[in-house]
Formats: sequence, structure tokens, C-alpha cells
Amino acid sequence: MSINTLARVFTPHGNIVYTPNDFRQTLRIVFAGMIALSVSSFYNTQYGVFYVVYPVMLLSLVPVFNRHVAKQFIFSAVLNCIEMVFIIGYLSRWPVIMTLVVFALYVMRFRFMSKGALFLFGSAGVVCQSTMLNFMSYPASDWHTLLFSNIEASVMAVALSALMNYLIPDVEPRTRPPLIEKNAARVRHESLLSGTVATMIFVVFQVSDLSDSLSALMAGILILFPMHYRGSVLSSLWRVVGVVLACLYILLVQLILYNHSSHMLLMMPLIGLGLAFSARLHVMEKVGAGVGFASVTTIGIMFGQNLHPDTDLVFSDLYRIVSVTVALVATLTMVWLVHLMLNRFEATRFVIEEQ
Repeated sequence: MSINTLARVFTPHGNIVYTPNDFRQTLRIVFAGMIALSVSSFYNTQYGVFYVVYPVMLLSLVPVFNRHVAKQFIFSAVLNCIEMVFIIGYLSRWPVIMTLVVFALYVMRFRFMSKGALFLFGSAGVVCQSTMLNFMSYPASDWHTLLFSNIEASVMAVALSALMNYLIPDVEPRTRPPLIEKNAARVRHESLLSGTVATMIFVVFQVSDLSDSLSALMAGILILFPMHYRGSVLSSLWRVVGVVLACLYILLVQLILYNHSSHMLLMMPLIGLGLAFSARLHVMEKVGAGVGFASVTTIGIMFGQNLHPDTDLVFSDLYRIVSVTVALVATLTMVWLVHLMLNRFEATRFVIEEQ
């Protein structure tokens, strides 16, 4: 489905599903991403990936803005910072206990996502927890800067979301997506499956020196968002396509500008064009974390983390494609094994009925 949508982007026609609301959401994502990247680059922030990815992720996953959205996002960031100080500061000397606490937090957040009412709180918490655990586990990390950057980026994401929704409002009111009825066994299956695999990813990144593999970490975490095996398979395929598209575009930008990539006046229009293409694809797919979402977040991660003077994006670009592919294959293998194990028990059994 996403590949067909991708083809329609290159060959527009009258049957394409792209409403005025979709167009306005595309504009909100593009302008918020460009503003966030400009702020991050101007102040040369150490953790620029937070400042760029958070607004893009919020505006992509939540097409509306209200007080409930703002409270979930900010409270999730504050709670994550408190948890990280406790986990890394006090429990790092006991790796087994630390791993069990991380597992419990992951399961709790995926349970919120599975139930639906606090999906944003759970999903933002999963992304933030995974990223901060990775950054804080390395001795060179400045905890104060990291924690402050996370809170500041979350507040800026909410502020940009409010501003963009005020300046570029929807043409017509949006209808709430239908709630999915889930029995207790399915909720247990989804939360335990995703929490277990996320904890395995955490252990791998703690044992191995993978400080430069943030995209691989995020790829593994984001394909868990469907919270079941079939959904993870589809999500991984979409993720690979989106990452490859974004990396090829970034490589093209680097080749066009060559040694002028540090000039923001030259870079920003090309970055905006890439965000526009990815955001348009995302709102057309209407599948959540599809090809477009993978592409727009990859652009945010790449430019937010690596756009500094005298930085060459070519190696980072090619390394990202390989690392993400390896991470997705490994994560899918773990998802499949945990899925088989959980389906052996009636209390955690999840069988998708054929339509």
C-alpha cells in the first residue's frame, strides 16, 4: 500500500486522496521542522536531534493540538528525566536490577499505548526513554545538558505544535479515529512483546559500543509501535524504504552543495523540500509510522545530529542505511521469537483473525 502511495507522489492524478486538511498538516510539519532545525543550528546545541525530531514526531503522529496532547507530551518528558537520574545514577552498579526496572517501565508505557487513551504519553515515553538511556550510558555524556535539552526540546515541540495549528489551522474538524476493542489477553501480549524486545535492544546497546547508531536504535524501537508481529513486519518494510529514500535525498543534497553544506541559507530550502516530500507522503499513507514517517524522522535525525560546520554527511548516510537494515532484521527476529513464546499461553495469546 505504501509503495503504491509512493508511486502516486511521483505521478499525481485526480484519484489521489490528499485533502485540504492533509495539505495543512504537511505545511505544519515542514515549517515546524525548519524552525526547529534553525534554532538548533543557530545555538549549536549538543543534542540537536531532540530539538528537531520531537516537533516533527508530534506534528506527524498527532494532527490536532489541545491541552490533553500538551500535558501528555510534557509530563512524559519530565517523568523520563526523573526516571533516568534514578536508573543511571543509582542502579547502574546493579545491571540486573537496572534491566528489570527498564523492562517494567517499557511494559507500562506499551500498556498505555495498547489501551489507547494515553497513546501519546506512552509512545513519547518509549522514544525518550530509549534515546536517553543510550546517551546517558556513555561516560562522555553531560547529564545536565542532556536532561535540560530533553525538557527544553519537549516544551519547544509543544509550543511549535500550538503555533503551527494556530497559524495553519485545519479547514474542517477532524473526526476521532475509531477505538480498537482489545481483550485482556491481547493487551498483555502487546505490552509484554514490545516491552521484552525493547529491553533486549537496551541490553544490546549497553553491552556494545553503538554510540553512533541512534537511527538503528530508533528503527528498532519504532517498528514495535504496532505491538504485534504482523504489524512489526509491515512497519519494518516501511521503515527500510523510508530510511533509504531519506538517506538518498540527503546524499544528493550533500553532493549538490559539496563543501558549502555549512551555509544554512543554501541548506534550508533543500531540507524544507525533503521534509515536504516526506510529510506529504506521510499524510497520504494514513498508516501512522509508515514510509513517510520513517523518511521525515530520518531527515530530522540526520540533520539534527550531524548538521555542523565541516561535517561530512556521506559516511553517516551510508552507515545509517546499513545499520538500520541490520537492526530491523535483528529486531524482527526477536519479535518473532517472543511472539511464539507468548502465544503458547492463553493469558497472553494474540491471534489475528483473517478478514
